[in-house]
Amino acid sequence: MVQFPAGLTTQQGSISEQIEDRIRTIDGVEKVTLLHRSETPAPTADPAAGAPGVEGSSVGAKDIPGVQNVIAVASGKGGVGKSTVAVNLALALAARGLKTGLLDADVYGPSTPKMLGTEDQKPRATEKDTILPIEVHGIKTMSIGYLLEDDSPVIWRGPMVTGLLRQFLFQVEWGQLDYLVLDLPPGTGDAQLTLVQSIVLTGGVIVTTPQDVALLDVQRGIQMFQRTSVPILGVIENMSGFECASCGEITEIFRGGGGEAAALRYQVPFLGKIPLEPSIALSGDGGTPMMKTHPDGALGSVMTSACDQIVEQVSAQ
Repeated sequence: MVQFPAGLTTQQGSISEQIEDRIRTIDGVEKVTLLHRSETPAPTADPAAGAPGVEGSSVGAKDIPGVQNVIAVASGKGGVGKSTVAVNLALALAARGLKTGLLDADVYGPSTPKMLGTEDQKPRATEKDTILPIEVHGIKTMSIGYLLEDDSPVIWRGPMVTGLLRQFLFQVEWGQLDYLVLDLPPGTGDAQLTLVQSIVLTGGVIVTTPQDVALLDVQRGIQMFQRTSVPILGVIENMSGFECASCGEITEIFRGGGGEAAALRYQVPFLGKIPLEPSIALSGDGGTPMMKTHPDGALGSVMTSACDQIVEQVSAQ
């Protein structure tokens, strides 16, 4: 990534060419793609804390050219299956014949390239200084994971992260999309706030798990969306129970019903329960999501139903 000081515009092209020429002289370098970013003040308030000035995402928010609806998939903490839901939701939308994109905004833990089987692909830059997204399974996708070497950690401060996210939103050639699904980073920090305040969001979906403690996680996500004036489309409960393959009995690995109870408590739609199945994890590790391999399976059925409910809500807005 190339970072220019604020106000430096006329020299950027010349400097970029010089940088590219220098990098190409390094042994082993076959291709150079520069990502440009100008320094801009980054928001630091935590939306879940109710800080002044957070409310009203419409203030300063922009539409992404060509994108009709943007759905943010969020979670109060990591490890709840948010990316699994985001990927399969995007595929469920595409299965309805809707032009769909998926932006992996989880900068510190990008997982969608592996889940989609595209980790070996690299996006290409255009002459217009934009980026072409990777196309797979009928959707367009972008992730910082495509720009990193295998297992390379992202050790960036907030301003660099927010700058990259803005670039992915507005400098990727998304084309004409009915829906763009955002896989947000877990939690409610700078990266999430940047996204919900930078663009006009159609709505948000919150992913959680069945335990009672899920109420706290859902509360954080709901507060973030409410305080930025983003409609909440619903809650999805992941890992809701394990079904025995032999007898069909459901075993609650975790204490059940937390996600549904949270949706009821905060009066938001409950979009469904995803069971705890080894095949779901295996499909993600293998690069072919369940919505492609088993669209009528347990996860596929839940995601299809959730997709139908989301589209219905969006149509009614």
